[in-house]
Amino acid sequence: MPKARNKLPPELAGLLRSDLERVITEANLGKEDTGIATKYLIEQIPQIDIAEELDVDRSTISMRVKGILHKLSETARKIT
Repeated sequence: MPKARNKLPPELAGLLRSDLERVITEANLGKEDTGIATKYLIEQIPQIDIAEELDVDRSTISMRVKGILHKLSETARKIT
């Protein structure tokens, strides 16, 4: 399976995996968005594969990832 090429916001780009996992947990994204964040950012699964797994359009995942990244950036600023 190909890896996702993620361009992360500056607040997230320098984080270690353990720190990123903590930010995802602390952001309180909800079950589905936490799953999307973990698959996309930690497991580096491409959006199209996540969309297929969740039976939604890739564009839906793209929009949700934007919101997830925004929330994660806010959380990272607060806890790091």
